[in-house]
Amino acid sequence: MSQVAAPLGYTAPLGQGAAPRILVVDDEPYMCDVCTRTLQRGGYEVVSTSDPRVAERVLRGDQHFDLLLTDIKMPAMSGLELANIARERDPAIAIIIMTGFATMENLQQSVQRGIADFLSKPFELEHLRLAVDQALHKRLILQDNLRLKAIEQLLERSKALSATLELSEVANILLRVTLQQSEFRTGFVLLMEHQSKPATIVPASAGGELLAAGRRLAERAFEEQQTLVGHDTTVCRLDGVELGQALAVPLRAQGEVNGVLLLCNDEPATSRPGVQESVTLLANHAGAALRNAALYGELGQAYQRVQELDRLKSEFISIASHELRTPLSIVLGYTMMVRDQSTDEHRQYLERVMDSAQRIKDIVDDMVSLRHLETGETQFAPELVVIQELIHHAIERVRAIADERRQIINVELPEQPLEFACDREKFLLILGHLLSNAVRFTADAGRITVRTALRPAGPLDNAGRFSAPAHVSVTTPWVIVEVQDTGIGIAEHEQPRIFDRFYQVADSLTRDHGGTGLGLALVRELVSMLGGAVWVESTQGQGSTFGFALPYRQDLPSS
Repeated sequence: MSQVAAPLGYTAPLGQGAAPRILVVDDEPYMCDVCTRTLQRGGYEVVSTSDPRVAERVLRGDQHFDLLLTDIKMPAMSGLELANIARERDPAIAIIIMTGFATMENLQQSVQRGIADFLSKPFELEHLRLAVDQALHKRLILQDNLRLKAIEQLLERSKALSATLELSEVANILLRVTLQQSEFRTGFVLLMEHQSKPATIVPASAGGELLAAGRRLAERAFEEQQTLVGHDTTVCRLDGVELGQALAVPLRAQGEVNGVLLLCNDEPATSRPGVQESVTLLANHAGAALRNAALYGELGQAYQRVQELDRLKSEFISIASHELRTPLSIVLGYTMMVRDQSTDEHRQYLERVMDSAQRIKDIVDDMVSLRHLETGETQFAPELVVIQELIHHAIERVRAIADERRQIINVELPEQPLEFACDREKFLLILGHLLSNAVRFTADAGRITVRTALRPAGPLDNAGRFSAPAHVSVTTPWVIVEVQDTGIGIAEHEQPRIFDRFYQVADSLTRDHGGTGLGLALVRELVSMLGGAVWVESTQGQGSTFGFALPYRQDLPSS
């Protein structure tokens, strides 16, 4: 005779979850009935049977139990065999063996199978409740330990997800780890941005084929942003074998779903405790890793485009400068010849032609200089120079334009000649650009001041304003040169970018004052090449001070 008692219902105490489920198995129906009634009064949900074969089918089915209470000696199957089946399905299940023959052999076999809870027949009902309570408490402890071990394994395995920024590699690692953790047979990662755009599908194996039903399940999980379980429909094929069970888990990153992990099997692998939770944890970690990999890929593509644009720009500069120099030389040469033979009004016209051609030549020279600095063709040619002489020479180059605009150029220089080792032409180019900018951006009748000084070795006061280089020597004294003007000034938020190539503070300034945005970029590169630093201090509407510092070396480097 056998029976399966239906649960009589259970109301969980406040603050607790569902009632623990207990399977009672004893070949004596009377014992099944007594145990069932006693445990139900204790608040447990109980299923009982007097047929071990029925118990076996129940344990191998989809039902989940927290505790198995079984007699050890039964005609069709022993309680120890049932205990083995239960442990295969759930390693943390609590097991209590009831026996009227507590022999040493039975005890030894039970201990070898991990069973340490016994009830000797006959027993009091209070002893039954106490044994069940203790066994379930041990189960909670065992579950916590297993959960901690599982989390440790998950963390260890998920480290691999963060170890690469290759999108396909992240997807392959996710599939490999989740299949090991969940015991699904195969799987797919579907990378999706939105439903209107086709998904990128990464299979776990070459023999896996995603079918229409599997794709629809993944699309539903993506749209609804929740985990879905599919069954009784063929979702994929693995080496020709059709699989009808599936688990679709959304991959999330920063609150957004960027893909779906679809796991496939031929039986409900999610019935094993903790499978879905483990897969969800891995999916959450993988979502962030996939997003990082996608962003890294986009960054790499953008960097390649920038490199290509930079190459094209450099090539254009090289070709343009070469093609412009020859006709410019002819224009300047013939214009100068005609100007020297002309008088009055015609001479003034030719002077304007000369000025405009010279302006084009200066732009081409800047482009060529930057190109040479970029390719490493520029050579450092130091010689002993007197800085006062270089400053006066640079001022004379812009004197005519400054006088035309009634601008006053003051100098504040040391009384004694300051001699140091420097590249003369590069120094003049740096100072020439700073003076030219000061003249161009200072109103008529304005004032420009050039000052220089020798500063002891050590950190420079303008450390927060450096534009180049990132690290400068502090072991030698510094030659400081500053160009101050009473011009229009520069807004504070614009100052960090004014040394960038082709950068102009505003379109209106370009129209009103001219320039290509190459001069200050060239200044920065040249100062960096000479081992110094450059900075700017400015207040909008009150003028600017551009300064640069070069190492004070008194001896030429030995060749």
